[in-house]
Amino acid sequence: MLPEKSNISSFSKSNNYDKNSFASGEINQGFVPSLSALENNLEKKEQSQEEDNSKTPYLLELFKRRWAFILGATLGVTTGVTWWTFQQSPIYQGKFMLLVEKPMESQTQQNQLGTGLDGGNTNTNIDYSTEVQILGSASVLSPILKEISDRYPDIYEDINLQNLENLDIKQLDKTKLIEVSFRDEDPEKIAFVLDTIASEYLENGLNSGEQNIGEGLKFVRSQIPILEKNINNLQTKIEKLRTDYKFIDPQIQATELTQQLVAAEKEFFATQIQIQEAESAYNSIQQHLKLSPEDAIALSYLTESPRYQNLLKQLQEIEIELAKQSAVFTDLSPQIITLKDKQNNILNLIEQEKARYSLRNNNQKNLQEAIAIPSKMRDKLTQDLIAKRDEIKVLNSKKDSLQKVLDNLNQRIASLPAVTREYNNLQRELNTSTESLKRFLETREKLELDNVQNNLNWQIISPPQVGESPVYPIPLYNLLLGLLGGLTFGTVVASIIDKCDRSIYDVKKLKTVTQLPILAEIPFDKNINLTTKKQNIPAFFTSNSPQKESLEKDKLSLSSSLESFRNLYTNISLLTPNLPSKSVVISSSIPREGKSTISLNLAKVATSMGQKVLLIDTDFRLPQLHILVNVDNNQGLTHILTGKIPWQNAIQSPSQWDNLSIITVGEVLSDPSSLLYSQAMSTMMQQIQASQQFDLIIYDSPSLLSFSDGKIIASQTNGLILVVKIGSTKDYELRHVYEQLRVTNTRILGLISNEIR
Repeated sequence: MLPEKSNISSFSKSNNYDKNSFASGEINQGFVPSLSALENNLEKKEQSQEEDNSKTPYLLELFKRRWAFILGATLGVTTGVTWWTFQQSPIYQGKFMLLVEKPMESQTQQNQLGTGLDGGNTNTNIDYSTEVQILGSASVLSPILKEISDRYPDIYEDINLQNLENLDIKQLDKTKLIEVSFRDEDPEKIAFVLDTIASEYLENGLNSGEQNIGEGLKFVRSQIPILEKNINNLQTKIEKLRTDYKFIDPQIQATELTQQLVAAEKEFFATQIQIQEAESAYNSIQQHLKLSPEDAIALSYLTESPRYQNLLKQLQEIEIELAKQSAVFTDLSPQIITLKDKQNNILNLIEQEKARYSLRNNNQKNLQEAIAIPSKMRDKLTQDLIAKRDEIKVLNSKKDSLQKVLDNLNQRIASLPAVTREYNNLQRELNTSTESLKRFLETREKLELDNVQNNLNWQIISPPQVGESPVYPIPLYNLLLGLLGGLTFGTVVASIIDKCDRSIYDVKKLKTVTQLPILAEIPFDKNINLTTKKQNIPAFFTSNSPQKESLEKDKLSLSSSLESFRNLYTNISLLTPNLPSKSVVISSSIPREGKSTISLNLAKVATSMGQKVLLIDTDFRLPQLHILVNVDNNQGLTHILTGKIPWQNAIQSPSQWDNLSIITVGEVLSDPSSLLYSQAMSTMMQQIQASQQFDLIIYDSPSLLSFSDGKIIASQTNGLILVVKIGSTKDYELRHVYEQLRVTNTRILGLISNEIR
């Protein structure tokens, strides 16, 4: 929302506007805007904007911005669900029903069926949950499944005795009926399984009334020791597993091993870095010394040898004498030959001395360079070299130890999944057996308390039947579920993307970023959405044909943006009252936000109101005004600032617009900022302002995020206006530019929101 009156007032106070300064013609000294008129104007816009916002809820705006992603996600999920649905094999279901009641309370068969079906007089003395448990127990089903397995060996995979998968035995709510159902892909198999189960129930006397509760109690008692033994075995296995692998809980051990692995890897990588650093230092020292540690030590001993020093001294004396004699005698003279023989003898003795210290086979150049190093420095380098060599050995030993630790940890971690799986399986079996034991103990207690209960009658009132239609999957249901899930998924993800997107998509968010007043809200209009390509610029702006002038004016009049530009000019006038000549800088945070188009349209609107406008293009990086107005760029601001022409000669007046003058950029230089900082720029701006030839001077400057040109120019004008392209500018970019302008005390008149859709 737009700033409140108090915010506008505080804004004017924080910028220290001085109305008298503008009245006296001074520039950039602050001014007091006509707050009452400006506030009324902004309040009307705020009310209108709030009404528009109330009509466009967030989801609608989200669909407008992210419709492609939401549609793609919906179609993708729906297609995936549909494909998955038709890949599934159809599953059918069959069932039959048992009527369970006490014979002493039964009446006629009709009354029995009526009572069972309407649930009016359900016998509460019958423990139907126990009966269901008995029917589904392993002792009852095992012989039945064994008989079925002769025809269908995979029956044990279909019916798991632990959880009775695909076989459902339940009491119908508030009735005496127990329903037995089975699901499978083969209808014939379903019919066979249900027929076998039903016949086995009858053959084993579950519905004959001959089995009494004593037999049931005997069965329950026989199952309890089996379950207890099974529980003890499972507990023993769990304890052995914990003892063998030394853990209490595999999850805790996995966490501990992972932490140890991370710490070891961290230390291992740190050791590697230390080795690299030590090797780098070792190579650097060796490069200076040009010797191995052993040679460096040998050289130290050699240079300290008195015999070696004496030989060097003799060699030097002979070489000096040889040089003197060579000036007098030829190489074949006895004196020269004698001296050379002595020289060779001394050299042989020196080589023998080197050999004593294992230096005979070394590179003579490296050796001589090493000997030339001052002894103290050489000794220091030798000590450092030996220290680094020893350090590298220690670090490599540590690295090998850490590698063994890592291998051990990785081996233990690699074995954890199998151990964890075995542990979980044992724990799951233990829980299942414990629950079964608990149920049997509860059943035994109930049976023992009710030892006088009568026998039960079992009757199949609905024979096994298999449904013709599959119960799974249901294509229409899955399709609708896929549509709903895809739409929900796309909307949620699009909302997350939208929340993470830092772009400014509406005026409300724009106001919260800087708390600056919005001077105009320019709607999106393809007629003024100009590009930098001349061939795409509508004739409305580029044509200079007099025959088309009336048509161009009609297009602008019909454009919905005309009133926005008029409102912009009105707000600028209210912010700069009592000034015969107003000057503003129009810029943006980033390139391609429409500042040049807005500058030109503002100038056109001002000229249509009878104002004389000078439009100056100061965007040396990406000049646009000469393209938009369709004038040449042979000479312009560059020529003025370099002193080649006066500013009056650089003004061009397009024939298609009265009262509009323009100064283009001219020649583009490599360092335009130096021109804008120059005294020539300041002098030109003061002269144009002082000439009072123009009612409004507009400077089109480059984006502020990358260049400081706009701040340079704004310091000598009545203020700066920021253009923000809705949906393009990021909030952090605008906030960064705003903070820069605040630091430099640049006068900010307000914002222009561009391309509002």
